[in-house]
Amino acid sequence: MISRFFGWIFLFVAAAVLVRDVLAWRSATPDAEFTGPLSLDGLWSGLSAGSLGIFRADVLRTIPWLWNYLLAPALSLWAVPVLFVLSMALFWSARAAAARRRKHH
Repeated sequence: MISRFFGWIFLFVAAAVLVRDVLAWRSATPDAEFTGPLSLDGLWSGLSAGSLGIFRADVLRTIPWLWNYLLAPALSLWAVPVLFVLSMALFWSARAAAARRRKHH
């Protein structure tokens, strides 16, 4: 049930980011160009720039290779497909858990 709830939350956020990206693209003018779709880094920074900075500093202090080779490239991905895939994975896990519960009862 919690997986399904978070699946809906991530799906809603993916849709909201997609709408934001389309509106930004459509309203682009020669003076204000469309800079590209929102990345996970941009989304996190927009929601809480301070927590992103703290997280980055902590990871760089303890495990710098993790930030450089995994987290930074992952955070540069477009937020919409990542959030969509995450929501689908949560829906799938909720469905699989429900099937397991039905099978054991």
